Amino acid sequence: MTERDVATDWADRVLTSAHGHYRAAVRYARLQSWLGIPTVLFTTIVGTSVFASLQSRPDPWWQIIVGLLSIAAAVLSALQAFLNYSEKAEKHRVAGACYNSVRRELQQLLAQDREWKCLSDIRRRIDDLARDSPHIPESVLSEMRRHTARIAPSQQGECHAVQPYTGADRE
Repeated sequence: MTERDVATDWADRVLTSAHGHYRAAVRYARLQSWLGIPTVLFTTIVGTSVFASLQSRPDPWWQIIVGLLSIAAAVLSALQAFLNYSEKAEKHRVAGACYNSVRRELQQLLAQDREWKCLSDIRRRIDDLARDSPHIPESVLSEMRRHTARIAPSQQGECHAVQPYTGADRE
C-alpha cells in the first residue's frame, strides 16, 4: 500500500467519523428540544396558574392538573440536567469539526502530491481524536450503515464533502 493509498483511506475514514459525529450532534440536539420545550411549557403553565389561583379558589380538578404538570416539569427538568444532551451535542459537533479539519489536510496533501513525511503527524492527530472524542451511539452507526448500503458501489470509498445531516434520508 502506497502513502497515497494510506492517505486516501484515512481521508475516507475521517469523513465517516465526521459524518457520524455530526449525526450524533443533531440527534442529541433534538433530544434536548424534546425535553426542553415541554419543560418550559409546563413550568409556564404552572407558574401562571399559581399566580392566578392567588386571587380565587380554583376547582379541585384544576388543582390536580396543575399539580401533575408541576411534577412533570420537575421530572423533565431533572432528566434534562442528568442526561445533558446539549453538552453531548456540542462535544459531537466539535469532534465532527476536528475530523473534517484532518480530512481537509489529507485532501490538500493528496492534491499537492508532496512529501509524505507528515502522514505520521496526521496519524497521531487521528489517534488523539479517536481517543478523545465521544463514542458515536450505536443507533447512529446503524443508521449510517443503512445509508451507506444505499450508496452505489462506485461512490463508496470516494472522498466527498460532508453534508449536514437533516434526517431526510431516514427510512
